[in-house]
Amino acid sequence: MSDGFLKHHQLARRALWELQRAVRKRNLKKLAAARDSFANVLDVMSPAHPDRPACLGNLSTALRLQYEWGRDVSAVERLVEVDESIRWSLEPGHPQRALHRHNLRNVMVHLMTGPRRPGLLARAVPLAREAAADPAERTLFLEALAVCLDELFEQTEDADVMVELIALDRERVAARRPDDPEVGPILADLGAGLRTLALLRGRPEDLPEAVDVGRQAVEKCPDGQGNRASCLALLANSLHALFIQLDRSVETLRESVAVARQAVAAAPPGHPDRPAALNGLGIGLRSVFEEARELDALHEAAQVLEEAVSELGPGEPARRARYLGNLSAVHQELFKRTGETRAILAAVEASREAVRLSPHDTPQRAGRLSDLGNALHILSTGLYFTAPGDEEVFMPGTGGAAPGTEDAVTPATAGTAPGTEDAVTTTTAGTAPGTEDAVTTTTAGTAPGDLPYLREAVEVARAAVAGSHSDPDLGGRLSNLSVATRTLYELTGDSAALDEAVQAARAGVTAATADPTNRATALMALVRALAQRPATADVLREMQECCTDLATVTTTPRTRVIAHLLLGRTAMSADPPEAAAALAAYEKAVAWLPEIAPRQLLRPDREYGLGELAGLPAEAASAALHLGRPEHALVLLEHARGLLLREGMSGRDDLAEVRRADPAAAEDLVRLRDLLNASDRGGTDLYRGGGDQVRSIPVPGARHGTRTYRHRELALEWEQLLDRIRSRPGLEGFLRPPTIESLRRRPVDGPVVLVNPAPSRCDALLLTPDGDVRALRLDCDHAELRARARAFRRLPRSAGSASPDEAELLGHLAWLWDRIGRPVLSELGLLSPVRLPAESAPRIWWCPIGVAASLPLHAAGRHDAADPAGVSAVMDHVVSSYTSTVHALHRGGTGTTDDHEASPSRPLEGLPGRSPYGLLVVEMSETPGAGPLPGARLEAERLTELAAHPTVLSGPAATREAVLRELPGHAIAHFACHAVTDPRSPSLDRLLLHDHGSAPLTAVELSSVRVPNGTLAYLSACETAKSDERLADEAIHIATAFQLAGYRHVVGTLWPVTDSAAGRIADDFYTGLAPSLDTADTADAARTLHRAVLDLREDDPARPSRWAAHLHFGG
Repeated sequence: MSDGFLKHHQLARRALWELQRAVRKRNLKKLAAARDSFANVLDVMSPAHPDRPACLGNLSTALRLQYEWGRDVSAVERLVEVDESIRWSLEPGHPQRALHRHNLRNVMVHLMTGPRRPGLLARAVPLAREAAADPAERTLFLEALAVCLDELFEQTEDADVMVELIALDRERVAARRPDDPEVGPILADLGAGLRTLALLRGRPEDLPEAVDVGRQAVEKCPDGQGNRASCLALLANSLHALFIQLDRSVETLRESVAVARQAVAAAPPGHPDRPAALNGLGIGLRSVFEEARELDALHEAAQVLEEAVSELGPGEPARRARYLGNLSAVHQELFKRTGETRAILAAVEASREAVRLSPHDTPQRAGRLSDLGNALHILSTGLYFTAPGDEEVFMPGTGGAAPGTEDAVTPATAGTAPGTEDAVTTTTAGTAPGTEDAVTTTTAGTAPGDLPYLREAVEVARAAVAGSHSDPDLGGRLSNLSVATRTLYELTGDSAALDEAVQAARAGVTAATADPTNRATALMALVRALAQRPATADVLREMQECCTDLATVTTTPRTRVIAHLLLGRTAMSADPPEAAAALAAYEKAVAWLPEIAPRQLLRPDREYGLGELAGLPAEAASAALHLGRPEHALVLLEHARGLLLREGMSGRDDLAEVRRADPAAAEDLVRLRDLLNASDRGGTDLYRGGGDQVRSIPVPGARHGTRTYRHRELALEWEQLLDRIRSRPGLEGFLRPPTIESLRRRPVDGPVVLVNPAPSRCDALLLTPDGDVRALRLDCDHAELRARARAFRRLPRSAGSASPDEAELLGHLAWLWDRIGRPVLSELGLLSPVRLPAESAPRIWWCPIGVAASLPLHAAGRHDAADPAGVSAVMDHVVSSYTSTVHALHRGGTGTTDDHEASPSRPLEGLPGRSPYGLLVVEMSETPGAGPLPGARLEAERLTELAAHPTVLSGPAATREAVLRELPGHAIAHFACHAVTDPRSPSLDRLLLHDHGSAPLTAVELSSVRVPNGTLAYLSACETAKSDERLADEAIHIATAFQLAGYRHVVGTLWPVTDSAAGRIADDFYTGLAPSLDTADTADAARTLHRAVLDLREDDPARPSRWAAHLHFGG
């Protein structure tokens, strides 16, 4: 034996001793010394030395421990080199070779499940594939190969990789005994892979197998087993994908959320599977919000997603980025629904961190940049599209989850692997919610100061486009860039930004040729960008081409309506206006308008869609008027306005004709109407916070499903019933928009004046009692009229005080007189030379359109005695009333609003022996959570003196249930209480009763009441006739709710009135009606109110806030 041989043997023993000592003490420094000793020995040792295999094996062990203890990636690279040496020098089956392969396998598993290491995956995958190809080592390396393939798919989203991974998981399951505890987790991985592949290939029909495999995984992981939480979380994700993509069953969604809650419960804080469980629960709760519109579900989604992010360790940047994307989307939705700036700021912060955690070479980065750009754009427009002090709030579009997308939450997740255990996808184009096709009227160059958020949004959108290359969502991201740069132009007047917006949109259309959804988004972006350019022939031609293309691609009616609205608006802005082209575009938009808010949608969503189209009715009418077609203008206004109001009348008006032709159909109509109304009021509850279950409380007669799906079923049944009724001779027009012939019929004894302000012109459309329709061009500007209307909305905040506000209000009333009131009365021949008393003054009905709905047209006038032009006002010449539409006057003037054709001479059904002429008084001088109203008690006391045996509900007795119970039995209802308006959802405007905190009495609730003999509702409460500007043409407020309930006359207010003024007007009003109170004869309600207002003006002309707010609605 040579000296060299012995020396090498001794060196090997010394290295082994160092390794053993390092392992005993877990000392990295000593481990490094042992590693180097083995390396040095191997460098000088003969390949034939008998100790060489052991040295190679021990070096392999030292390198494995170096990585596991210190996460030293260089050790992995050395280990791969050692592997090559071992495979070259040792035969298969050698014990040291086996030891090394175990070391290599363990390191590969650790490496692929740890932080991402660029470059290593490219070496690890071929190595694992090669090792697994060896039958002797396949079982050992199956898991390592699975882990490597999972990481490879995470980075590439290659469907072929997922196919290989699924086959591998099936093999791993088959290779184990059924009772092996590892079978459950492997089945869970297999289920997740099946879900991912189904979504990646667009085969939702394959999702049931993913769910079945997921259920098997849960069964193999009983309570208490460490992997149970992971199995539950993956099953929850598969169930959610099944719900979104295939069956849309509430039972599936309910189970998905319940399973996700169980997963969270099985993974206490600190558990490695808790983040995934929380993320899955957050995704499910977002869908619950989409289905049930339960804001609490959205708030909980934000909470659990925040916890999911916080539970993740710093070594999981990829998952953290995905979870942050989900969190950002929920915060964006919260901002959209609540207007809370902190929500959109949180969305921006989450998206910003998600981008930071996404390496430049990953496909997800471009999508996350797009998300960040969207959030920044929403933040910038939310801050700058609303002027300081305005009551209006920024409302992004519906945005959010696109139906049919897997785990839909994030606005733009292109590049995110759909169906992975915690991935989320949504709208394909990645367009910012509310920006892809919302309509704005912002004037370019009006931005206040610097716009850092918007400028950053533009830069981020550019980066997203630059990083997309051949990404299938490039078209959508170009659309986002167009939206952001167009907004920059709108707020700064930067023409270069507008040029970029047009170019980006055109490029987006080209890039999305094969993608109908992204193409529609790009076409819409191009229409909006072109609409900002001067209306040349080329611009109009290109916009028309875009609108034509939109009719051929998959898109929503909302997109088509808005595109045609913008085309019409641009055509009318040409010099001279291209009125014919504009009218053609507007006519299409109006025809599609009902599809924006179909009966299948719940009330809040319908209001939301219609609110985005504010201005369409007035603009369409203005185009017809420009062409000298006033009758067509009237028809367009009636078709485009009051869509929800017409439905509220449905089943009441003309019901007698239906009952005569088809009694069963009439009964079905009443039944379905009541069920739909109950559904709109919230007949089911899909969400219950906390706990581990999700429940559904069905509406009466509901067979299954959530409020949303049951509502859709009812709506479909409703449409089928209408088709059946319209097939009857003479009922072809039942519940259809009115025709010009029906509008001409004389509904009331006086003219109807439709004040129609549009950007191109302002007109008064006059419908006279003899059926004549003519137009009067008004000398006022749309922008100024809108500013005056908004001023009226702000003034009441200091109403009743001796402040400049009163003088300002007098100035606005004088302007209204000069520009609208006097010209209209003069044209109608109603401008008398002297003031007329209430008893002899002629009647007039005002129907203000759009922004004019906030104007007190009845009070227009010069009321200041010091005015050099003299005192003259509308109320000195005519008795004013209001109507939401001409059609409503036709219906409301008949006095027949009962499902059973009730009349005052017939006792009320269900209330034997009670007089149908009773007076109901509801007074809340003290209201929980609101200020005192001492005048309310005085009003109630006065009414008890004037009327015989009124029913009085006061204080704790004045509850929602009590009011709804008493209303149908009283012809007259007087409310002296607080009222609250909800600018985001006007149907939730409410009267504050004793239990308003737990059971609010809302406008939508009141509109569903049936008061067969209702004659008068007097609302001595704040702002009961105030319309939200977005939904002014739907006339959704408490006053119209009482009209829909059956009251022929309603008195409401435009703004808050002082207690003393409200009491004075109410006292004078009821004193004038006193002789007929007990018989409910309120035909003179308008004149009586007119007289009361005149008297207060006479006593206090300098304070119009006290006497100009009261309005009369009805015939």
